[in-house]
Amino acid sequence: MSTLVIGYGNPGRLDDGLGPAFAERIQGLGLSGVTVESNYQLNIEDAELVSRYDTVVFADASVDAAGSARTLRHFS
Repeated sequence: MSTLVIGYGNPGRLDDGLGPAFAERIQGLGLSGVTVESNYQLNIEDAELVSRYDTVVFADASVDAAGSARTLRHFS
């Protein structure tokens, strides 16, 4: 099973830096089968990247869901 963790947001804005900070922490774990990417925002080109993985974790800041996780959609 292949997993992509993609963190996005602007670390310069501090409150919006959660995604990249999360991605950095996951990268530091050196988990087998996990690829980590980070960027300021999602782009259309990310759709092709995402399509190559079994599981994708999107990490971003949110004012209404602090510290939560949810399944957006599961494809089998």
